[in-house]
Amino acid sequence: MSLREENLNVILAELLAEKGLKALGEVILRRKGGRPEPDVLMELNGVRIVIEGKKPGMWDVLVEQCKERLDGNVCDLCVMVEYADVKLRKLVPNQLDVKEALLKGKFNVGFLSYVDRVGLDRWMAVKPKPEKYLDVGFDELLTYLMSVYSRVVKEDIVGPVIKRMNEVLNEFAVKVSSSIDVERLREVLELERLREELDEK
Repeated sequence: MSLREENLNVILAELLAEKGLKALGEVILRRKGGRPEPDVLMELNGVRIVIEGKKPGMWDVLVEQCKERLDGNVCDLCVMVEYADVKLRKLVPNQLDVKEALLKGKFNVGFLSYVDRVGLDRWMAVKPKPEKYLDVGFDELLTYLMSVYSRVVKEDIVGPVIKRMNEVLNEFAVKVSSSIDVERLREVLELERLREELDEK
């Protein structure tokens, strides 16, 4: 028996809520210019998290959906869940059967955050790509989710930019210093300082 993704997503949200997380499944957000519909929407200490869930073979679609969610400012962290091995034992399963299948199932899981989408690769010389973990159980999914949340919250996005800017400025200073007449520069700076002193009097 195969279930629609929407059913799996709603039950996944319920399981996350049972674990104490604020999670809603198949949410419709009303915004200007369209209606984003994340599969699962969570909030964890002010960090908006979207989980996009798909059946096997849809990994590239998940990555693109997460990029859209991040670029559209729907979330700060996007979790990709591919329902790799979720087996339903009954022909007509009820909600408890689906919960059991998800709890015993295996997922391929990946993460993208706003840090991956703000263009830091220009400053860090490392192109970000989504982390991906294969054959993850439900409890492991929770562990990965919490560890990525912690990393996103602690991520220093200003430090690498400042470091790179310092490198560029130092390179510029070295190049310019060889072509500048230091005596002339000193004269100009002294004149400016004298002018400022006269203005103060």
